[in-house]
Amino acid sequence: MYRVVLIDDQPIFRDIITAMFKKAGGFEVVAEREDGAQALETYESILPDAVVMDVQMPQMNGFEAARSILEVDPQAVVVLTSMKQDDEYERLALEAGAAAFYPKRHLDVEVIRSLIEQRHTQTLAA
Repeated sequence: MYRVVLIDDQPIFRDIITAMFKKAGGFEVVAEREDGAQALETYESILPDAVVMDVQMPQMNGFEAARSILEVDPQAVVVLTSMKQDDEYERLALEAGAAAFYPKRHLDVEVIRSLIEQRHTQTLAA
């Protein structure tokens, strides 16, 4: 069972993605937060398999939060997302070290599963 943290200031998105993970099976949403400022503390206390995080949030955006998580754990699987499909967001996400960026309407649970499994395989091979 893969453990996932959702960080998004929109409760409706958190509800939708939680339902997607539940339907797909093999995932458990272990925490939900509304702000990137809570991302690092939440990550460190839970050590989830993946973090799915919005780009645009109050106090700290997803790019900054992803960088702070990846400074602590370079193997973290952070997937950034946004309502906007923006090439700049994709570039900034990769620069921040995120595993991927997906517009919310294209977010796919199986892609997240694949990213987690790739990271676990890389960790075991190292």
